[in-house]
Amino acid sequence: MANTATTVYDNIIQAYRVDINGKSGIYMETQSGANTLRDRLNALFSDSNRDLDFITPSHDGSRYIVSCPLVRKNIGEKTYFYDTSSNPSSNYYGEKLYEATNNTDPRTSAQTLLYQIGINNTMPWYDALFISNKIRSLVNLNFNDAKGSSTCTNLVMPANQGGTVASTISTSATCDYYGLPCQGTQPGKTSTCPEIGFPAQNILSAMTANGEVFHPQGLTAAMTSTNSWNTTYRNKFVKVTNLSNTSKSIVVKVTDTAPANRGIELSYRAWVSIGKPSGANSVKIELMAN
Repeated sequence: MANTATTVYDNIIQAYRVDINGKSGIYMETQSGANTLRDRLNALFSDSNRDLDFITPSHDGSRYIVSCPLVRKNIGEKTYFYDTSSNPSSNYYGEKLYEATNNTDPRTSAQTLLYQIGINNTMPWYDALFISNKIRSLVNLNFNDAKGSSTCTNLVMPANQGGTVASTISTSATCDYYGLPCQGTQPGKTSTCPEIGFPAQNILSAMTANGEVFHPQGLTAAMTSTNSWNTTYRNKFVKVTNLSNTSKSIVVKVTDTAPANRGIELSYRAWVSIGKPSGANSVKIELMAN
């Protein structure tokens, strides 16, 4: 079902708004800002092969953003999962789920960047998720998402929405990563991955422990099962700081479970955005306030 974005002026609130499919959408400070979002959305909507479930909060290395990477279906691309079946050649999903995001602004069907959060926002990670969910609630999916849903469901919004740190989880934790663009490109247990210099293990499925589809360009993480971190902090915002460069940190939502004694596994986009910290004692993890 086709989607359309339009710019309207709300006379009551006296502000411009971007509506989607005739439904009240996102308020903007200026008409030019509203038109930019409208045009980016319509460029995205022009591609009937795009997986609109991948509209998620993301990061471009300096700012929190709303993005939709070029994940497409019906064009012969496949993502292979970890070989757990007797017929590994069929153990795949019919989309290239781990495609890298190009956060440029071409205003064509290759559009990925949708919205940039203001640099003065005090909780830009929250704003990126809130706006992502607003858009997701209004769009019609071009096809069922990776968990079989025909509607674009909202992503879980953590309850700890404060702009400050509440407590320190670990001053020196192990950091891993998953959702690399090379991951899942080949059938079997691993895929060739020049970026990290060794084969990347394909993941088990596209689903995370909290019931969402894994979006590698989203701002999510898996936490270790050790000390019940995976359940204690699930659906919570946590701040992760690169101890090799403490100026680089990011706030992510915990959605999944990492193996015992492995600390935290960041989504590909979050990992890249803070300088690719890897291995033991590489990151600090803090819980954000309520």
